[in-house]
Amino acid sequence: MKHLAFYSFLLFMSISAFEVRSESELRFVAEDLYPLHFIDDAKHPQGFLVDLVEAVLLECQCKGRVEIMPQARAFKELRTDENTLMMSLLKTPKRTSEFEFLGTVFYAHAYLIGLKSKKFNLTNLKSAQDFRVSTVRGYYSQSFLQQAGFSTDYNLVLAPEPASLLQMLYKNRTDLVLTNTLHLEKELQSIGLDPTQIEKKLKLSDFPNELHFVANHRLHSDLISRLKHALQKVKVSPIYPSLLEKWQLKLSE
Repeated sequence: MKHLAFYSFLLFMSISAFEVRSESELRFVAEDLYPLHFIDDAKHPQGFLVDLVEAVLLECQCKGRVEIMPQARAFKELRTDENTLMMSLLKTPKRTSEFEFLGTVFYAHAYLIGLKSKKFNLTNLKSAQDFRVSTVRGYYSQSFLQQAGFSTDYNLVLAPEPASLLQMLYKNRTDLVLTNTLHLEKELQSIGLDPTQIEKKLKLSDFPNELHFVANHRLHSDLISRLKHALQKVKVSPIYPSLLEKWQLKLSE
């Protein structure tokens, strides 16, 4: 009888632990990136993917919240906290083994951009190797350029953060910048630079462009399954196109 009571107690504790774990509040984190996810004037998270997270949580019947933070901190939280998810992360070969990708949420195409006053005859990425090309240190784009043959000894110039990257371009300290153009105009205006002075020079078709909801591998498998299913359901419903329209976005951007 004592053994039966003991095993009953263990079963109760196991069930209780699962319920607590499965009902834990999820945190969706991301950097400030208009119009996908950003902080408004009232210090509240807003954006296309913020709205999408809310729709998925409702469909999933999961508890969660959104937090906007620097990219480095978001990565740290994703790696160390099993209940933290990244709201938008580029899918790369290396990351597929590191994290649990729950599904595509948007596409962010990469370009080499430069000043309109400078003319380049670019047909592919290799044709840009005679020029100084820049990106932010530590971003995936750094390793992408290095794998394509760019070197910091010759034609790869790294910036500490996005604002410095763009300022380098306008000060002629670099010729081309690798970036997506989703929020470029707004970012340039925020640091006092004229958006009309730049243009897209080359689209990088082989650069990863899928943005995903991404989870820690230690997130409970039941939650992973529910979130994947909820995201798929929301994407084929009228909700997804209505959110694209609300934020004036197109999947081809």
